[in-house]
Amino acid sequence: MKSALSLLEKRFDTKIIPSLLTDVYNYLGSTSSNRAYSDKAFIDKSTEAKLLEEYIEENNLFYNNLDFSVYLDEGAEQKVFHDEASGRVIKFNDGIFYVNWTQYFESLIVHNVLFKETSYDLLGFIRINHSIFAVVSQIFITPTEKTNIELVRNFMKQKGFTLKKNNDYVHTHLGLILEDLHEENVLICDGTLFFIDTVIYVI
Repeated sequence: MKSALSLLEKRFDTKIIPSLLTDVYNYLGSTSSNRAYSDKAFIDKSTEAKLLEEYIEENNLFYNNLDFSVYLDEGAEQKVFHDEASGRVIKFNDGIFYVNWTQYFESLIVHNVLFKETSYDLLGFIRINHSIFAVVSQIFITPTEKTNIELVRNFMKQKGFTLKKNNDYVHTHLGLILEDLHEENVLICDGTLFFIDTVIYVI
């Protein structure tokens, strides 16, 4: 059986560099017959969370370096901090926008393939109020101008995406849905678009 990661590599015709993120993704893909992109029913998140917690504990993946200098923001799915020492953003995410953890990690990997400039690193995990959160880091972008949503739409069109509605896009050839690409999730710095928060589904 091919690994979960190798199937993604085939889909995007690329080699994905191994990392903690890909290790966790492959582990969940190998222990569950219900991968995010398969035609089988999804494994429920609570069941998969137990598998993930076992993996975290066995591999000592709880993240203890929580001395972040600046709290930035939080939304429905994550808490965001700025680590001034590294110049990166630290995010705690519980994957609430996804049906299970496999789908969440898959979205991060696909983001890294599509938007290398703002790629995610998985640092580990924390537990908040008995719930598991992934701890990820990403480059900190300071925008130099307000985002023009038309620029985002033109960029996505050039990449083969079609606007579905509002700020959601679909790529029929790759089998992708990208949602929530509004002005706060796509920043402009010196004329370059930086995608900092994407919600991606492989279909």
